[in-house]
Amino acid sequence: DICVSMRAADHLKMPERVDNVVEISLSPREEKLYRQMERDMLLQVDEATITAQSAAVLNGKLLQLCSGAVYDEDGQAVEIHACKLDAFLEAVEQLHGEHALVFYWFQHERDRLAEALKGSGLRVRVYHGAEDAQAWNAGQVDLLLAHPASCGYGLNLQAGGHHIVWYGYPNWALELYQQANARLRRQGQQHPVIAHHLVVQGGMDMAVVAALHDKGDTQEALMQALKARIQ
Repeated sequence: DICVSMRAADHLKMPERVDNVVEISLSPREEKLYRQMERDMLLQVDEATITAQSAAVLNGKLLQLCSGAVYDEDGQAVEIHACKLDAFLEAVEQLHGEHALVFYWFQHERDRLAEALKGSGLRVRVYHGAEDAQAWNAGQVDLLLAHPASCGYGLNLQAGGHHIVWYGYPNWALELYQQANARLRRQGQQHPVIAHHLVVQGGMDMAVVAALHDKGDTQEALMQALKARIQ
């Protein structure tokens, strides 16, 4: 019968967060492949067969297709396109040397990002633990690739930069999404946090981002209503 509502933003000086949504267009061929998978839950690419046995599995496959590769029946990543990868490299170039925390969801996203960044001259690191966090906060890392589930809670990364690039998304998990964004948007951050969202026009990732933001707005409205009633 008791509800206690407390947010850091109500008691601490928090930096502003700005969302920058970058919409990506697929080529007609790639769009056709995406719609085929969406409609038939089956896709044949060269020698690889990709199937989805349920709506939940299909959701994951479509998110993978948005990122440019998808796991086949043997668990091998089959590359479909490089549209989001190209958009990511362009977004990094537009940072003009500023550091960015890059979130991926599927392992093949991490692998393709790391491969695309080879030879770029940038200091790229994959987050595994405390050593990587320390290097990031010390300014020794240009791009830190991280999984939202591995660094979502209690990790202070605000000293290393103020840009976030969302390449892959944690499905519909609002808490993971919010906690991941909070790694940079926390007390001590000296700049507004800019979250760049790479999404395919009409793709599942675009739907996920919209849903996460809607959920967040609903949650915020609930918190404000509770606060008003208490006051």
